[in-house]
Amino acid sequence: MVNPYYVDWGVDRFAEMTKVSTPKSDGPLTNTDQLPKYFSAAIISKISVPATIVDRQGSTKGLWTLLLETIMSSTQQSWQSQGFVVPEGGGEFGAGRVTVSPAYFMQRHERLEDPMVTSASYKPVEVQEWLATLSATEYFWNAITAVLAPDLFKVGTLAISRIIQELQGSDRTSPPICDWPSIFSGLEIIANCTTLLHRDFGGAPSLFDLLISLCSGHEAKLTLADVGAELNYYPGTMVFIYRKVLQHSIGPWGPGERLVNAHFMRDKIHSRVGVSRPPFPTQAYFLKMVGQQDSSWL
Repeated sequence: MVNPYYVDWGVDRFAEMTKVSTPKSDGPLTNTDQLPKYFSAAIISKISVPATIVDRQGSTKGLWTLLLETIMSSTQQSWQSQGFVVPEGGGEFGAGRVTVSPAYFMQRHERLEDPMVTSASYKPVEVQEWLATLSATEYFWNAITAVLAPDLFKVGTLAISRIIQELQGSDRTSPPICDWPSIFSGLEIIANCTTLLHRDFGGAPSLFDLLISLCSGHEAKLTLADVGAELNYYPGTMVFIYRKVLQHSIGPWGPGERLVNAHFMRDKIHSRVGVSRPPFPTQAYFLKMVGQQDSSWL
C-alpha cells in the first residue's frame, strides 16, 4: 500500500449513515452535520503524491501486536534483533520483524529427502488477516516481477505450485496453503528498524529479493556499499536486489515510520521441490524490452 492515510472509522458503517442528497451550493449536504457524532473527523489535508486512504475496517492492530512481540520476547543478541525504534505510544506499526513462509522443513530436518510441512509462521490468525489484505497487491508485485525478472518469476511460480501440490490437504488444521499470494516463498515485514551493513543468507546468488518501502513521511536511504550507491528509499519504492551478493544497509530515516515488505525465495525449498536456480538477467534482455539492441557485442 503506497502512502496510506488512515481514518478512524469503517467505511461500511460510514456508508450506512450517509444519505443520497441533492447537491447544495450554500452549505453541507443533508445529514452531514450528524456524522461527527458517530465518526471522528478526518483531517488529511492536501495530497500531492500517489496515496491510499484507508479505513479502520482492516485494522493493523493484530500485526502491530505481532511485531512488538518479536522484539519483546527476543533473547538473541544477533544484529538482526537490534536497531528497532519503537515510536512514542507504539505508533501505527510498533517495531519488530515477522517472517512468514508457506512451508518449510521440520526442525533439524533439512535434507532433500525430508518432508515439508506447513510453516508455523503461516498459521497465526494475525498473519492470515494480513495476507488476505495484501493479496491483491501481491498479485500486482508478481506481475511486475514477471516483466522485470521473467526467469525468476518462472522458477518462483513453479516452486510455489509444487509446494501446494505436496502439502495440499496434508494438514487439515492449517490454513489452506493454496491461499499463499506470492511467487516468493518467503515474506518478511520489518517495522521501524535501522539495519547494519550486511549480506543475507538462505538464498542463492541469482535469486533476486524484492524490497518494498512502505508507510509515509520518512526519508530512508538504502546504501549499497559494494557499488558505492545510495538509493532514495521513500514510501512506494520497489527495489530488486541480490541480497546475498551486495552489502546493504539502512540508517536513520528522519520523521515518520518505516515499514519494509521483503520478498525472498528459499533456495533449500526450491531444491526440495526440484526447481533449478534461474540464470542472472542480462543487459540484452532489458534492451530488448525497450526496443533497443545491445551494440557492445557488434
